[in-house]
Amino acid sequence: MVTLRKVLKKKKGVKYLGKHDAPNRLKKLGIKKRYIDKHSKASVLEKNAAASDALKKGEEESRTDADTRTLPVSDLTVEEPAAVTAAAKPVATEEPAEETAAAEATVTEEPAEETSAAEAAVTKEPAEETSAAEAAVTEEPAEETVDAEPAATEQAAEETVAAEPATTEQAAEVSHAPGTAGLRSGRVQKRRTGRILLILVIILAVLGVGGFALNRIVLNADTFQSGSSINGIDVSGLTQAKAVEKLTDEWNKKTLTITEKDSKIGTIRNFDLEYDINQQVKECLHPSFFRKLLRTVRPSKRSYSIAMTAKASSRSFDRQFRRLSFVKDNKYTTKTRNAYVDLTSSDFKIVKEVYGDNLDKSKLKKALLSAIARDKMKFSYTAADYYEKPTVLSDSETLKERQAYAEKYLTKKITVTGAGKKYTIKPAQLDKMISVSKSGEITVDEKAVKTFVKSIADRFTTVGMTRHLKLKGGKVTISGGNYGNTLNITKETTRLSRVLAEGKDATTEAVFSMTGYGSSSSVTDDIGDFYVEVSISKQHVWCVKDGKTVVSADVVTGNVKEGNGTPEGVFSLMYKQSPSTLEGRNNDGSSYKTPVKYWMPFYAGCGFHDAKWRDSFGGSIYLRNGSHGCVNMPPAKAAKLYSYVEAGMPVIVHP
Repeated sequence: MVTLRKVLKKKKGVKYLGKHDAPNRLKKLGIKKRYIDKHSKASVLEKNAAASDALKKGEEESRTDADTRTLPVSDLTVEEPAAVTAAAKPVATEEPAEETAAAEATVTEEPAEETSAAEAAVTKEPAEETSAAEAAVTEEPAEETVDAEPAATEQAAEETVAAEPATTEQAAEVSHAPGTAGLRSGRVQKRRTGRILLILVIILAVLGVGGFALNRIVLNADTFQSGSSINGIDVSGLTQAKAVEKLTDEWNKKTLTITEKDSKIGTIRNFDLEYDINQQVKECLHPSFFRKLLRTVRPSKRSYSIAMTAKASSRSFDRQFRRLSFVKDNKYTTKTRNAYVDLTSSDFKIVKEVYGDNLDKSKLKKALLSAIARDKMKFSYTAADYYEKPTVLSDSETLKERQAYAEKYLTKKITVTGAGKKYTIKPAQLDKMISVSKSGEITVDEKAVKTFVKSIADRFTTVGMTRHLKLKGGKVTISGGNYGNTLNITKETTRLSRVLAEGKDATTEAVFSMTGYGSSSSVTDDIGDFYVEVSISKQHVWCVKDGKTVVSADVVTGNVKEGNGTPEGVFSLMYKQSPSTLEGRNNDGSSYKTPVKYWMPFYAGCGFHDAKWRDSFGGSIYLRNGSHGCVNMPPAKAAKLYSYVEAGMPVIVHP
């Protein structure tokens, strides 16, 4: 099928033909006006309408294409029928090829203004629309061929010439049909918008790929660019870790000079500090994209500044700080003190704060480290700037609340008694052991209670105390040993915690792990009237029960010459055993095993036992020929003593 579009495409330099310049430009191409008018859209529409009317009236025999249905203009382009006769074809070929191409261009190259509504309904791509003129060119010869008369060619030519004015006017009317221009304009606008969006996408893609490559290759490097420095220290070509290492080493080599009134009073060097700069160095190496792009093109922007903040003080720094003369020899007249509530009395008065002139070493140390971080290596010191200041003032609301709390909860009187003594817990001690919520719920700190019990244990313990006693051997003053009242720390902590939790006044008895045979309520009378007395000087033993002597015997105590004297003090009888074997070592290193019938130990392997190998007792035998520390007794006396003694009773050994 030959169309005007195809003809025009063969013409070099032919572009889009607008509504106004199409005829003129076709003329320039050599296409005659009558050919254009004959194949215009108006002519096609007129013929189409005539065919439609003929179909309605049933005059199918008047046209060879009576079966042809009315179609939109865009659908009128068809291929030449196979039945076209030789007589009809000359009509179609009389016009020059150039005229055919021009007519086709006139119809098809005006998509924005001349395409009818029917064309829009069928054809989506304006560039591929088939014009009505094309259909006219191919169909009209077929109509003329039906008559098969030799004069058809001339008659068709005359009709074409006569119809030129009317056809042109009809084409103009068709091009201005309602709605047609708007549809064509919308399609053109969509094509233009699509082209713009495509161009933008391409530009953005190019920029994205280029930016990614630039950032990865140049801007996201793992080392600093040439000419880079941090705090004046060259870091060119260094990684983040190496830059941190170099900055640390260089900074620790600096010297901090301390002056007072322009006079040097001390220096600190070789800081040996570890600095918290990893994140800052990372930000210098990898800043924002545009900032690093700027530094890439402008080397002058490659100098960075960061704060060299120390993570903590080092041993080297602390040692040098303590040795500073104004720190080590700091003298003051008044020490700073916070305001507080006096818990030593039930008045609970608020004691006012005191402003002193003592040095706040912690504050000064922080100031020195801050100067190092800011590279201020000359530090001006003014003593008054670093005096310690009170942190709690007397007009503090918190202190007033504290006073009210003490008046409400620290006035309870709790007294601990035992071993002839008593102790009332002070408000300050009570404050450490309990805490009270706003709802009045008491919480006891058992660790604090245990600390308190340990602190008062000596008050209730008689073990090792100095005693003034009146015994069978006379009046004696004796101390040491392991006998007496002993406070049970664990059990007393538990008991006292329960008392404190009640929040009431109370007087309670302490819990002892060991008590004397005498009165547990008397320190001086804890021995009682049942005991065994040993006199070293008199070499004699007395067993007293209920105030009466039940056993009295001469004995031999430890060998004084060889350093095996019997220990002095008040002891608890550990146990008694019969028979038993005594084992030990002599002074020459040899060992011994001695069987005895009665054994009654009271301290570290020393005890009473029968000594059947001795012929005599008492006197001064113990000075040169005494025992290894035990109290040797005649067998009969040992048997009698064994019958009276019991574990836990006091054994008093005095000079």
